[in-house]
Amino acid sequence: MNQDMMLIFMIAIALFGMQALGGFMQIKNYKVAMRRLHKKGNVGVGQKKGRFLNGHIVMISCDSQGIITGCEVLDGMTFLSKFHSVKELLDKPLIGRNIEEPLNEIDGMGKRKKHYKGYVNALEALQLRLNTQN
Repeated sequence: MNQDMMLIFMIAIALFGMQALGGFMQIKNYKVAMRRLHKKGNVGVGQKKGRFLNGHIVMISCDSQGIITGCEVLDGMTFLSKFHSVKELLDKPLIGRNIEEPLNEIDGMGKRKKHYKGYVNALEALQLRLNTQN
């Protein structure tokens, strides 16, 4: 019985260590992506929490006129997932457009709008930032 408890304890410690390492790697990846986009302008961040698999984190950058200069998304199931560049949203180019345009398109989607919540949050954060700067 004592060996069984020790084995369970060692497995728990190993899992805890793996979780801590994974969290560290995700934070590092987040910071790198944030720095990369911040070089392109103001950055807005949004997230859509998923029940099991379908969540994502969205970072969108824009210049002082509200023109989108970059977008990166983290969507994956493990701590090995990384941010990747997104060039299109709803089959239209994202970069080079005003932040109002994709917001209006998503707003008119009805029930499908909830799938783009991370994008909406990021775009609204940029909208708020630009409005407070003026």
